[in-house]
Amino acid sequence: MEQEQQSTNGNSAAPEDDFVVEFDFDGGWLGLTLHEGTKAEARKMAADLVEQFDPLRLDVSKAALQQELEEHALSVHESGPLLTAVAYTDSGVFLADMSVLAYGEDGVTRPSPKEYEGMLLKWSYAEVKGDAQITEVELPIGPAVRVQAVLVEKRRFGWGKKLSECVRYWVWPTGHEEILLVEARWLNFERADELTDLVDRVMPSLRLVPVPAETGTAPESLGEL
Repeated sequence: MEQEQQSTNGNSAAPEDDFVVEFDFDGGWLGLTLHEGTKAEARKMAADLVEQFDPLRLDVSKAALQQELEEHALSVHESGPLLTAVAYTDSGVFLADMSVLAYGEDGVTRPSPKEYEGMLLKWSYAEVKGDAQITEVELPIGPAVRVQAVLVEKRRFGWGKKLSECVRYWVWPTGHEEILLVEARWLNFERADELTDLVDRVMPSLRLVPVPAETGTAPESLGEL
């Protein structure tokens, strides 16, 4: 998924290094968060995830699925997410992806949800088609604004356009200086209700877990996503 990366002042946002993001995923998502960003790390993670699929139900080879997961993990890692996850069918067909990004600068007061309204419907790679659904919600982690929209994305080299659907949560974690962006996107409109529910169900479990001070680095794995 191509990520929106414009911060409040127009600069590229970078994730903080003093916490990791966790969800209580219920099996609908597979975690693809890389910490080192190496091919070896992506290859091992993809191989472990493939083993979670029932080979009798797969419509693709395990090798092809592993390669797809590996390439996706490496590609998304370039945008600097705090967390990356994907959803697949039991047969090995890609459904959706989700990433979490952090925005903010040390010593700069973050804008309130009201002050941030101008950024809610901005995507660097697409435009909103029709009217977006915007809802203020209260999550255990803090206030948030939920955005659901159909996007018109420009294809590379200008050859045509494609439609996708996106659910975003802009989150203001209590006690933190950053604004978090949780963004999920898919192309299969026939499964939009199912995928929307998949996102909405896990959002109340969003939490930030401090990284132990003695290590200064994120854990090697967030566990089963």
